[in-house]
Amino acid sequence: MNRPAHTGYSPTLWERLAAAPHPSDSFQSSFWHATALDGPATQRLEGEARTALAVVGGGYLGFSTALHLAEAGHEVTLLEADEPGFGASGRNTGFAVPNLLTGLDPRDVKAEFGEEKGTLLCRTLGEGAELVFELIRRHEIDCQARQAGWMQPLHTPKKAAWLDDRVEQWKALGRPVRRLSRDEAVYETGSEQYHGAFLDPTGGHLNPLAYVRGLAHAAIRHGARVFSDSRAKRLERVGDVWRIETDHGVLIADRVLLTTNATGGGLAPAAEGTQFPITLFQVATEPLDPELRKSVLPNDRCSADTRKDLIAYRWTWDNRLVTGGLLANPVGSAGRGRTHHIHRLQALLPQLPPLKVAYAWQGRLAAARDYMPRLMELGPNAWSAIACNGRGMAMTTALGRQFALWLTGGSNEGLPVPLTKPDPVLLPGLASLAFSLWLPLNRWKDAQDLKG
Repeated sequence: MNRPAHTGYSPTLWERLAAAPHPSDSFQSSFWHATALDGPATQRLEGEARTALAVVGGGYLGFSTALHLAEAGHEVTLLEADEPGFGASGRNTGFAVPNLLTGLDPRDVKAEFGEEKGTLLCRTLGEGAELVFELIRRHEIDCQARQAGWMQPLHTPKKAAWLDDRVEQWKALGRPVRRLSRDEAVYETGSEQYHGAFLDPTGGHLNPLAYVRGLAHAAIRHGARVFSDSRAKRLERVGDVWRIETDHGVLIADRVLLTTNATGGGLAPAAEGTQFPITLFQVATEPLDPELRKSVLPNDRCSADTRKDLIAYRWTWDNRLVTGGLLANPVGSAGRGRTHHIHRLQALLPQLPPLKVAYAWQGRLAAARDYMPRLMELGPNAWSAIACNGRGMAMTTALGRQFALWLTGGSNEGLPVPLTKPDPVLLPGLASLAFSLWLPLNRWKDAQDLKG
């Protein structure tokens, strides 16, 4: 396979990840897959097709972009390697989080992107969950959606001043956030181990696979073409158009937007070299006694705390708890994930009975080195977006709308992220090693936070 010249990155890492089982076996064993309505009937790309704009990648970002383009009457074709939502979009915990990761606040974004661009990005992200639930209502997406709020509880009192500051920064942007006292946090979470919390009432939770399938249905209804089972294997500039090869066909496009995140498979190695893959493991319990909902997340909010190796949990519509997180070594994660994350939840919520796992699955997301979203220029009229970083649903839904506006005549100044060239930083073969070292280090830091 011919590759453009590049430095500081080995495409073999991504090719190896793409060739390895993307836990496709676990995709169909997830609770979301068991309870989601069917996705749209789509076909494989065969032969040659032509389009004004090609979107490569059928997750939140790809389908949000395609939907908003199609709604505005523009021609758009989306290529998906497997089926809509097969990647991280259909495998996560199902949180719509209108915020950034712990340790990133509006002040940090402005320092990185500048006052104007940073403020625009924060406003876009802050409105992300509202957009998710607006799309669900407008397009009648059946995904067990509950806009009951998202919480970020403090796992240590040492972060109290940080929490106060974070609340004030988001309030200054007009967001309806507030600080929960220790007593309020204990009541809302059900855990005596928390010392306050950040609450954004616009957040919530849903079935993530059902949501992305709903976006796909809506995009097709509005005129977007969607080809599934059509992995893009080669992207090249031919004259004044782009040629995208799949196993069985070719798509000719005037413009191309890659939204593959962790599943690029070497399609744009320079862009992929700016991020590293992270494996996440999720579990859903057997249905529990509904009475437990009175003492655990009684207002049906979702919770992801301030640990670097955070604890996240939520209820489902049928009284299951869903939790999950990171594992330093994905090898053998099926067994370890079942025990590790359930044990963490039981330790946090000792009022729970012994929990039994009914569903277990895993997936892969991509994180940038600074956990910031990016839009990178690959060549004339071709771009790659990386935007997940563990906050995918609300962020990428909102960015998809903004990208659609930009692609249909908006200015670069109106983009909420800077338009840059790829700047690969990962040395050959070190991406997985870097993460295997990062997680134990951050678990050690979490432990230090809990010391007096």
